[in-house]
Amino acid sequence: MAQPGWYADPTAPDGRRYWDGQRWIDPTPQKKTPATWLWLGIALVVVASIVAALILWPSAGNPFAATPEDTRTARPTGTQWDERQPSETPTPTPVETGFGEPIDCPTAESSPRSEVRDGRLSSAGLSIEAPRGEWTDSPAYIDWMHDDNSMIRSIAPGWISNVNLGYIKVSDGFSDSLPQAAEQFITCMASSGMFESFEKREVLRNEDFSVSGRIGWRLTSNIYVSNQRHNNIEGDTVDVVLVPTEDKDKIAVYVTCATIDLRDNQEETNQMLQSLRWDG
Repeated sequence: MAQPGWYADPTAPDGRRYWDGQRWIDPTPQKKTPATWLWLGIALVVVASIVAALILWPSAGNPFAATPEDTRTARPTGTQWDERQPSETPTPTPVETGFGEPIDCPTAESSPRSEVRDGRLSSAGLSIEAPRGEWTDSPAYIDWMHDDNSMIRSIAPGWISNVNLGYIKVSDGFSDSLPQAAEQFITCMASSGMFESFEKREVLRNEDFSVSGRIGWRLTSNIYVSNQRHNNIEGDTVDVVLVPTEDKDKIAVYVTCATIDLRDNQEETNQMLQSLRWDG
């Protein structure tokens, strides 16, 4: 809103008008000089002559006859911007670019394993039904995960689907806030060798998630790459679930990578998630 002061106004007697911060102050009329009164009198005589002519001249063919009322207005009819009301914050786009640049991520300095017991893959208090079919007992390396127990499925040369169970540590630099730790986790994945030709990320869900009644956090994203187009592969759907443990320094992790638009692979990881449970 304009500050109080004098502003240009061609309708004011001296071309300036005062704004008090909320409204215009009516200008003080200037005193009429004798010459002014003379010209004013002449103008009144002319106007009176025109009015008399209009009264005596029939309206038919009269160019000055009454015309239909113009109902248009200079005032906009739509909803107006009100500077006193805060404007709505635009909804952020779910597609992120400039994401996945190499960053410094922790190193657990422990070797991953692939071990199935009683038909389940387990670590850090979490377990799932071990996938079957084309899945093999081979570890997938995620450097910042501790006690990493994993399996993989080969999709194309240089491209795999994987499932990992383990934990991350707050003392390694991960946030003790589950949403923030999930974001850190997937940022590390997108900047790692798993997605060397990263293009963009699309967030599919970012929400609370319950595992056997234990409230955790789930972050699901599509991560797009450019180096697998010859295999008709756009990238992976990366699904991360974090669950708090009794040890405040440890956060249990379940993570899968399933090839985008590969239906059977997506169904496999969906079944894994449905079988996820907290064993403690």
